[in-house]
Amino acid sequence: MKFLFWIVKFIFGLINILPFHVKYILSDALSPVLNHVVKYRKKVIAENLKNSFPEKNKAQIRLIIKGFYRHLTDLIFEILKLDTLTEEELFRRVTVSGEDILRKLAENKKGVVMVMSHTGNWEWTSQRVCFSGRCFEYVGVIAKEVSDPYFDQYFTDIRMKLQKGFSEIIPFTQTARYLAAMRHKTSMLITIADQTPHRDQIQYRTEFLNQDSGVFLGPERISKSLNYAVVFCHVSKTGRGFYHIEYELVTDTPKEDQPYEITNRHVKMLEDDIRKQPEIWLWSHRRWKY
Repeated sequence: MKFLFWIVKFIFGLINILPFHVKYILSDALSPVLNHVVKYRKKVIAENLKNSFPEKNKAQIRLIIKGFYRHLTDLIFEILKLDTLTEEELFRRVTVSGEDILRKLAENKKGVVMVMSHTGNWEWTSQRVCFSGRCFEYVGVIAKEVSDPYFDQYFTDIRMKLQKGFSEIIPFTQTARYLAAMRHKTSMLITIADQTPHRDQIQYRTEFLNQDSGVFLGPERISKSLNYAVVFCHVSKTGRGFYHIEYELVTDTPKEDQPYEITNRHVKMLEDDIRKQPEIWLWSHRRWKY
């Protein structure tokens, strides 16, 4: 496996040498291959879209599928670019509004749980969110480990290239230990909350995109436990290779909110974003398998 890792890493390096316009030419070639030849998870994608948008006809669903594959192949090349992406390039390609919300919370010594999703390019946008969080004493990104240790270390390294000394990856399985260690700091914790809990981890279900859905309660539980504000990160795609982030306060008084109220709010915010630009959400994962 180590030999395979070095081969793949070498290929990644060759791809990174290419300028953006060449990467997108390759993406244009790869997109119809995934869609019509390989048919990468096409049944899953089509079923997810059909169940999420029962009001749309077959032609509309096919159009979203086409847009999704184009976005997916763009995303592959964009994520690899993390290895050589500069701060200046990141700020040019990912714009932000609503940072004053975070600054005011930090000034008031109020920690934040930042709720993100698999919308747009979550690797680039999470990097930009880390920069927004530099007004806090600590920034941690809760992330699931990659199963292969070599690739896990590789992606941890490229994710942290721009953040060394400012932010760190919190392994999902070690979240509780990290929270205990930094509970007295004014912190921002970044979490991607639209993943599917395993069957035995589902403790709450709600309607999401017209379907009964199990959801993680992590953001709500962390916010209530530490009395942290919850902020939602809206993401839109403004052009090829360009994204915009808008921060929206979900709550700054979590202990006053009713059980599941925070969760329902950020789930609804995500649903609204998906309806606006459905092709940029990750439809290829089996979101409703339980």
